[in-house]
Amino acid sequence: MASLGIGFESKKQVDDFCQKLSKEAEELLSKFFPEKLEQLQMLLKTSFNCEDLASIKAPLDIPIPDPAKEEARRKKKEEKEAKEGKKDKDSEKEEEDAGPPCGPIYSNKRVESLLKEVKPEIQTLREKLNTVSMWVQLQIPRIEDGNNFGVAVQEKVFELLTNTRTKIEAFQTQISKYYSERGDAVAKASKQPHVVSIPHPPWLSSS
Repeated sequence: MASLGIGFESKKQVDDFCQKLSKEAEELLSKFFPEKLEQLQMLLKTSFNCEDLASIKAPLDIPIPDPAKEEARRKKKEEKEAKEGKKDKDSEKEEEDAGPPCGPIYSNKRVESLLKEVKPEIQTLREKLNTVSMWVQLQIPRIEDGNNFGVAVQEKVFELLTNTRTKIEAFQTQISKYYSERGDAVAKASKQPHVVSIPHPPWLSSS
């Protein structure tokens, strides 16, 4: 099989890229990651050091409607529909689009503050791991003498890096899932405030 011919200028660009990548990866391993570990340890001891989980609760202040007023409102609506002989679809749409009587329901400030600290760290770690993974791949030699021990070790390291990157991506997914599930729960609670078990589920008020 004929080898692929690469021009001198192109080869120089590839070599320069590999040298730059190697230097960056070695800097990450020798300096960046050890320093980052110390920073994250300090973060765990300060912002994320929460002995009392009740301190991160956010009250879900949705007023429970007066049953008598709600019944009177329902009857008035039914009488209007009976008189006009049809349902007022525009009115129903306005009710669906209307916000809760208590006004805007804000996010949990404590959780928001923690996420603002941790999200950049997750993204940075993901990018740096990509750099190290590419560097490891470039270090894997071709098996020419039958001794594949070094190759096996480097492939194992690459596998571990890939697994770590997958876990990091799962962390990012969990953050999005938190917003989605909390939003659904708040929306349900605001639409059915008369159901006592809905407005204050344990996982919602502590999230």
